[in-house]
Amino acid sequence: MSKKMILSCNDCGSRNYVVPTKNSQSTIRFTVKKFCKQCNAHTEHKQTI
Repeated sequence: MSKKMILSCNDCGSRNYVVPTKNSQSTIRFTVKKFCKQCNAHTEHKQTI
C-alpha cells in the first residue's frame, strides 16, 4: 500500500493536493509549483508531514 503525500501552499498554508507516493523513506521534502485556489495564482507547494 502506498502512502499519500499532502502538498500545502507556501503563501497561504492551505492543503490543496494529495499525491500518492511509493517511496516513503525519502528525507527530502517534495516541492512543486501548482495552482492554489485560495491565492488564485501559481505558487510553490511543499510536502507536509
